[in-house]
Amino acid sequence: MKKMSGFPLWRGKRRCVMSCMLLSLFLCFTVAAYAQQDDLVLAQKITYRAANESLAKILKDIRALSGVRFTYNNDLIRKHGGITIDVKSATLRSVLSKVLENTGIAFTEVNGGVLIYPEENKGKSADKLHVLATGQVKAANGEPLPGVTIQAVNSRAGTVTGPDGIFSLLAEESEQLRISLIGMETIYRKAGDARSFIEVVMDTASRGIREVVINGYQKIDSRMSTAAVFKLNAAEIMQPGQPSIDQMLQGKVPGLLVMNNSGSVNARPTIRMRGTSTFVGNAAPLWVIDGVVRPDPVDISATQLNNVISDAQTGNFSMIGGAVSGLNPYDVESITFLKDAAATAIYGVRAANGVIVVTTKRGKEGPAQFSYTNSITMRQRPSYHNLHLMNSKDRVRFSRELLADSVIYGNIGGSLRESISYEGILEDLYAGIITEAEFKRRVQKLETNNTDWFKVLFRNALSMTHSLSMSGGGGKTTYYASLNYSDNRGAARLDGSKMYGASVSINTQASERLNIDLRIHGNYNRQAGYYEGVNPAQYALQTTRTITPGDFYPLGVYIGSEKPVPPPITFNMLNELASTENNSSTRSLEATLTLEYKLARGLLFRSTSNATSDASEMMSAAYDRSFYISDRRGWGIDYTPSDKQKTESQIPFGGIATTANRNTLVVTTRNMLDYTTGFFKDRDLLNVSAGNEITSATVKGVDIRETGYFPDRGMTFSPTEKGRKLFGYHTITNAVDNTMSFFGTATYSMNRRYVLSATVRSDGSNSFGQYSNARFLPNYGLAARWNAGSEAWLTNSRIISGLNFRVTYGTQGNTVKAVGPSLIASYPEGSAPPDLITGVPQLKIKSLPYPELRWEKTYQWNFGVDLSLFNGRAALTADYYMKKGKDLLVQKEIALEYGVNEMYKNGGEMTNKGLELTLNLEILRKKNMGASVRFINSRNLNRVVSSDLANDISAYLNGRAFKIGKPVSGFYSFPFTGLNPVNGAPLFRERPKTGITDTLSLLSYSGQLQPKFNGSFSTTFRYKNFTLNADFYYALGHQKRLDPLFNSRTGYTGVPTSFYNVSDEFNYRWRKPGDELITDIPAVYSGLPQEAIEGLKITSYVAYNQSDIRVVNNNFLRCRSLQLNYLVPAYIFKGSGIRGLSAGLNVSNVFTIANSRLRGQDPEIDGVGTSALPITRSYTFTMNVNF
Repeated sequence: MKKMSGFPLWRGKRRCVMSCMLLSLFLCFTVAAYAQQDDLVLAQKITYRAANESLAKILKDIRALSGVRFTYNNDLIRKHGGITIDVKSATLRSVLSKVLENTGIAFTEVNGGVLIYPEENKGKSADKLHVLATGQVKAANGEPLPGVTIQAVNSRAGTVTGPDGIFSLLAEESEQLRISLIGMETIYRKAGDARSFIEVVMDTASRGIREVVINGYQKIDSRMSTAAVFKLNAAEIMQPGQPSIDQMLQGKVPGLLVMNNSGSVNARPTIRMRGTSTFVGNAAPLWVIDGVVRPDPVDISATQLNNVISDAQTGNFSMIGGAVSGLNPYDVESITFLKDAAATAIYGVRAANGVIVVTTKRGKEGPAQFSYTNSITMRQRPSYHNLHLMNSKDRVRFSRELLADSVIYGNIGGSLRESISYEGILEDLYAGIITEAEFKRRVQKLETNNTDWFKVLFRNALSMTHSLSMSGGGGKTTYYASLNYSDNRGAARLDGSKMYGASVSINTQASERLNIDLRIHGNYNRQAGYYEGVNPAQYALQTTRTITPGDFYPLGVYIGSEKPVPPPITFNMLNELASTENNSSTRSLEATLTLEYKLARGLLFRSTSNATSDASEMMSAAYDRSFYISDRRGWGIDYTPSDKQKTESQIPFGGIATTANRNTLVVTTRNMLDYTTGFFKDRDLLNVSAGNEITSATVKGVDIRETGYFPDRGMTFSPTEKGRKLFGYHTITNAVDNTMSFFGTATYSMNRRYVLSATVRSDGSNSFGQYSNARFLPNYGLAARWNAGSEAWLTNSRIISGLNFRVTYGTQGNTVKAVGPSLIASYPEGSAPPDLITGVPQLKIKSLPYPELRWEKTYQWNFGVDLSLFNGRAALTADYYMKKGKDLLVQKEIALEYGVNEMYKNGGEMTNKGLELTLNLEILRKKNMGASVRFINSRNLNRVVSSDLANDISAYLNGRAFKIGKPVSGFYSFPFTGLNPVNGAPLFRERPKTGITDTLSLLSYSGQLQPKFNGSFSTTFRYKNFTLNADFYYALGHQKRLDPLFNSRTGYTGVPTSFYNVSDEFNYRWRKPGDELITDIPAVYSGLPQEAIEGLKITSYVAYNQSDIRVVNNNFLRCRSLQLNYLVPAYIFKGSGIRGLSAGLNVSNVFTIANSRLRGQDPEIDGVGTSALPITRSYTFTMNVNF
């Protein structure tokens, strides 16, 4: 074998030298290639002309002509303008040099693009001022992502990635870069130094999950939100024709029950989130507007609990509306619903009933843009259709049948003589006052009158709404301002409201560190309604159609001893409406100032100060011509009484008026620190915040009720001493509620897949006075989230495009402000006599001292899952929750030796369990056509676990008994067993003969008034510029008591007065023995009233109305709205200054499918015997213009 020759050392050096030469040659070619690329970028030629244009416009045009990526700070170029240039076939380098001449701006080529930067930075050390941040953005599969927006957070420099995903921009050292793309998860990276290359991999954002969650204190990335929240944007909320935001929410939110109790435009819906969590406190959710809690203008629940106001005043207060009644719906940007403890714990003791966070619109950068919206609504009056009431002919026939059955009309020979009813005309015939021919003529007239009381008392009402907004801004300041006016008229003739509103929002970046946000909102509302006991719907349902609107008929008599006896007191509904009034008004002004200051990188100080002022004025009155006053006076307005009769009368002259004023001032100050930082190259994120909040609410008011009111004599009073004692009162309210709170939150996100969070808040209140044992209550929330859709093994799935799991546990609190630890007593009002020994009025105890008073507390678990399929075409969200309320305030029965027979104490318990489902399906997704469906379903199982409430029989019958083991709205009925075969009277289960005296043994459980299931399904179909929406709401699993068949005006035996209309069910009543086998409608007889159950002072006919035979399943489906919108093509308005025009037609309350036994009774509202007005169909035309 031949040996190798030479020196090994030389051979190694030779290899090294050759390698260095090859590497140098490669670098030379690389540099040359890049230099050539640089030259190619700036050497390409363009032709361009511009005269007196802004620099921003010129750069935009050059970028479009050259196809080169430009990177610059918008603030840098915005201030330059008035540039003129005219070049032909000039290089890009020369064009840019000419354009940027004398501007103090330089440019250079970087990675195939052009970087534009301030000239004074040129030559300075990059690590002292700016760095050139370069990098590449790729998708999860490694493919480059073009068109990704790169935004520097502080300096506001921005650019987009090229086809290769590469970007370059000049940013401050270590500045955060926001990297975003529609449909992708937003990522933040540090700019680093000039030598670093940023590599970014973007994950697909889960479809069906909202981008940002706002809880009133923070804005949270939806992928870091662990709580059970639901968000609606402005388009999803809006329902034309509805006066306020709260009335628009029915069926749109899982877990939210919205019950429209009346069709009045001033009505406040009953809202419950995840069931009822208190027995005697306010069970409505907490409203938060732009981060500040918004209380009701008047806290009705607390006032009623303390028995401070009368029923008449309650009607006044209820017309004022709730927390958002003065908010312009067109100013709303979004609404977020916080449902579980993790979401609401930050609100502490106010959050047991859930929190609704409203975010209003803010200004957008750019020239001023205006938006005008006008809507016209026609509310259709109700009719007798499907109400199954007797018409005039049927009512006369019914009167004849009663006489044929030997039923004696109760007024024959009595003091209420009249000649306008069948019975009255017949009495005139028997008395020889009229002839047989005259009798027939009059009866024929009665049969054909057929007065349409709905037409007399209601109307087809026209309402209108106008809203004008302006948005814009330049540089670092944006603004939003709006004006709105609405004139809402209900179908009832006196039902209406007017609102004037204005709002201003200004946001300015005062410096690189300081941001200032100022919002001011004001509104003035005027409402009109009906006086106490005057209900047009009830009158139309109960009054016979045989009489005419101009007829006066007797309803009252003089009960004094003085002679001569005045004639009967007559009633006429039109006169009653003209002689009574009920009006209220509210002035609200709210200002919120928020300061944000960046203390350091990732550390933010935020201070929010708010002042809200509400001034409410209410007045209701009955004049001397009204039946309300005449009945108390003892004679009609045309009668001249004797001096003795005047002395005996309660209100001998004048009327009665009630006035109430409330002035509320709420001042809130909140300061918090928010710190966000990243770990492991921002793979993990940590957010920590802590702060305190101080709130002071002052309520001052005066309530006066006085007799002897003369509205036509300068609105003066001339009361008598007797009238003052019986009806008058003067009350002054002066209350202060102070609360101090401390709170903190922490959230840690690991690889954007696993999220842990915790929230804690402690509240202290002066409601506990000197007792500190429970003054501060801590509430907390713990939560975890797994974004399974971001796992590598699921990222490339063609079926599952998003999957998240959530679990939370925490506590929520509630306070009942009307109950305190000290004795609450007052001097009685009206006719209460003074003490016989001291001569001082006796004290009335409202609440005994209770030093052990504690906050009500709710413990809640929540398990949730979010699933998105087929690239967002299907999305499912499911939440299961378990709530347990402890230390709930209840009324406990105590010995009468204490001065009262009951007192409030902690000790009640209640549970709520439920399941919430939301399913979104995008059935069709094309350019000119689309179709989608949304299903929402909520189930709530409510149970009373512990309660010491003292229940009487009326509480069981009306659903206010709070029986252990039953839902909070559970109610009972008398068990109907049939009809008496002798006289047709109703029979009921007899009292047990074992000596049991418990009231409950006489009743049977009938069900619950609030639904177990409620939800909605809505469909949207889009074809080109047309969009059709249909919304349906359903409620299942609850029961309802039918309207009384035998009213108080029918007497204890069921014999109706001659002016009372009746249901056509009386056509099937018992009339002879044997009928009890074929009907369950009792007979009408004129015998003595019978007790329903021995020893129970309730007549059988009253008990029949409240028996289980009058209870029906109340499942119903309502088509809430049908809406057709058309977007006018933009090319039609080209050059006119109009940016967009849309028009729409909406029909509300289209139809309702309900139990046939309701016989026209609305399944959602309480009927006869309440102040509710019917919900009617309405038609709304809406037009929106943007210019």
